[in-house]
This record gives sequence, C-alpha cells and structure tokens, in this order.
Amino acid sequence: MQRVESGVSAAAARLLIVDDEAAHMRALCDTLEREGYVTRGFTSGREALEALREQSFDLLLTDLQMPAIDGITLLRACQEIDRDIACVLMTGHGTIATAVDALKAGALDYVLKPFKLSSILPVLARALATRALQRENIQLRESLAIYELSRAISQGLDRDAIVERTLAAAAGQRDVGAVYLLVPAEDGGTLRVAGFTGPAPRALESAALKLGESAERWVEGARRELGARVAPSPAGVLFRHPFDPRIAVALPIVAGGKFFGVLGFSSSRPERRIPPGQLRALDVLARTAASAFETAALVGELRRMNEELELRVRERTRDLEMANHDLEAFSYSVSHDLREPLRAVEGFCEMFRAEFAASVPEAGQKILERIWAGAGRMTRLINDLLHFSRLGRQPLECARVPLRELLEQCVARLEESRDGRRPGVQIGELPDCFADRALLEQVLINLLSNAIKFSAGRDDPRIEVGALRQGADIVYYVR
Repeated sequence: MQRVESGVSAAAARLLIVDDEAAHMRALCDTLEREGYVTRGFTSGREALEALREQSFDLLLTDLQMPAIDGITLLRACQEIDRDIACVLMTGHGTIATAVDALKAGALDYVLKPFKLSSILPVLARALATRALQRENIQLRESLAIYELSRAISQGLDRDAIVERTLAAAAGQRDVGAVYLLVPAEDGGTLRVAGFTGPAPRALESAALKLGESAERWVEGARRELGARVAPSPAGVLFRHPFDPRIAVALPIVAGGKFFGVLGFSSSRPERRIPPGQLRALDVLARTAASAFETAALVGELRRMNEELELRVRERTRDLEMANHDLEAFSYSVSHDLREPLRAVEGFCEMFRAEFAASVPEAGQKILERIWAGAGRMTRLINDLLHFSRLGRQPLECARVPLRELLEQCVARLEESRDGRRPGVQIGELPDCFADRALLEQVLINLLSNAIKFSAGRDDPRIEVGALRQGADIVYYVR
C-alpha cells in the first residue's frame, strides 16, 4: 500500500484522499497542496480509516470503485468515526448510477474521472461550504440549549430545576454520551450525584465521592493512563471516566469564588476524543450553569432573609399587640383610679362654692378657682390620653379634610386648655387634604402644643401655620 503526506497549514482545509491508483492519488495530493489544501493520501481504505481515528479531516475525497473497501463502504465507516466529515466521490463514466446511490448514502457531490483541476476545485469548495453551514446549524441548535439554560438565571429557578435543565442542555450537545452532575453533599466533604443522562450504571445514582481526593485520583490516573497522548485543554482536564472506561471531560462549576459542583461528559464515540471546539461549547455550558447556580443560591439566601424578616415582623407585631393591650389596660386603670379622685375634688369645689362662696374672701375664691381649673385640666388630660390610646387601634378612615377649619378647632381647644390665653397663631393658606380626620387632629394639636411650649419664653411669640408647593406635592408646616 502506498501513502503520501503533505505539509500542514493551520489555515487550510484538511483533505483525506483515497484512490487505489497510486499515481492518480499522488497527483491529486500534489496539485491540491499547491492550491492551499492540507492533504494525506492513501491507496487503501483501511489505512485511511486508521488515519481518521488518529486525527480529524474536513473532507474525504475517495474513488468509488476500489478493492477490499469500496467508496460507499469507506464513506459510511468514516461517518461512523466522524459524522462531520464531508465526502466527494470520484467515479468513472460507467458508474454514475452507483454515484447517485453514494449521494443518498451521505456524499455531498461527485466528479467524473478523468477530470481537470478546474472542474474539481469548485466541487471541493461547495462541499466544504455545505459542511460549514451544517456545522453552523448544529452549533445554533446547541446554542439554543445554552440559551434556555441562561433563561433559568433570569427566572431564578430552584436548584433541582437548574440541574434538570443543565443535564438536558449538555445531553443535547453533539458527540456527548453520558452526562453527570455532581454537587457538594450536605456534609460539605463529599460530592453526590445530583443527576445523570445517557448510558451510566445504576450505581451512579447513589455514588458519594470524597471532595478533592476523588478528583485528584481521577486526574492522576488519567495522566498515567493516557500520558502524552492527551494534550492540555483550557476548558478542562481529559481523563478516563470513573464509572465508564471511555474518554471523558469534567468541568468545575464555579461562580463568584464559590464551588457548586462538577459537570462531567463522556464521548458518544469511545474511539474519538471530544474535539476542542466542542470542549469550548461545553465550557460555556458549565459557566452558564455556574451563573444559574449562583443566582439560585442568591435567590435562596434572599428568600431565607425575607422569611427571617417576616418572622421578626410577626414577633414584633405580636409584641406590639401585647403592648397595646397593656396600654389599653393601663388606660382603663388610669381612667378608674384617677377620675374618681378628680370627681371628688370637683365635687367638693362645687359644694364649697355653693355653700360658702359669700363668706370666703376674694383671695380664697381665687385659690378655689385655680383648684377648679387644675382639676378640669387634669380631667381633659386623662380624656386625651384615653382618646390617643384608642386612635392607634382604630382603622384609618380617610376622607377629604378642610384643614383650615380643623386647625381653627385645634387652636380653640388649646386656648381653652391655656385658660383663654391666645397662643398667637397665624394661619396662612391651607388647601384641603385627604387624611384620617381624628389622627390628623391629634398631629396638629401635638405640633401646636410643641410650638407654643418652645416659644413661651419669647416676647410676643407668633406661630405660623401654612402650606407651600414643591413640584407636584404640597408641604404643610408649623413654625
């Protein structure tokens, strides 16, 4: 058997040329090499198959009629090894029907022998372009699976859903056989199998592997077993599958400095390694899965924090309800314990005024009036305390409130509490507002009371109440 090899150019397409006529095979190799192709030529189909197992080719150019292995049989055997390889057949004038059968078997085109260089170059170009389009379509379908996994990131799916989608996306990649996903177990020191697809033994379902130790054993075993035949890959480490003797690759799932697991793949064709281009796609898949796991972890942490916050809110609400209940009990206690003495004071004052008013000197009457007024203020204070304690427990009743009218009523109440002494309140423009009238009244009384108290030491103090517009909002003020 004769074999011809040409030089290698990284930018050129690689052609596998098979023809039992040695002179014709050598002429094709030399001619196509001058056109920029990288060629390897054989006169035996069996040797060509061995070469294809050792390295990849873009196109098979083979004679149809050959001894031992004919062109159609060689085509089918080559596609078993590399389904991406394109094929062009060479045939004589009398075998056109057989060439048509070869097209049905998967050949992209054929040329009639004898042929000129000008006739075969366009055929090769078309075949390689068709192969490129087919590979692009396959990559688009594989990218769709990765895109679906990426959507899981934005949807914040839980861990089990991400495992399921990751396995489905990995299983949809070309040349991938078994797929398994290992995640850290609850103890933090072992890896457990979260799921797998493809031809994997049942023992894989319950496997628990020590984190670190097993990975090191796999890698070291691979180095000893495969040696120099395995080139380093930026995407991952090639090694023999721990559950299956076929060549496989394992990729770490890491994001944000956190380890989420290992995504493992085995080749669907034991005689061929996963190609570098496919490794890059699988690496993208592993990185996408890592982002999805990181998002799920963040969502889970946020959900846990929200649950803790809700629990704390419920506890605080319960404490507040208990405090309100205690306040209500205290208010009723104040009502009972303080109102009775005040009623007695007011009653004795009333009796004293009725029976002894004429005999009491003017100074004594002033003292009596002060006692009477103080008891009245104390009664109003107790009533206000009871009213305020009830306001917080009543539902809001929002309605349109004429604010100027309500403010004048509050000022009048304050005048009564200050024995008729006018606090000097200047009321400006006050648009109506939408609020709970009872609560708003209490707010206004508190604001006015504080303003009066802190301006009491000034000469001729004035309190101004008004409103101003800030954009679409109205701001009310007391100053």
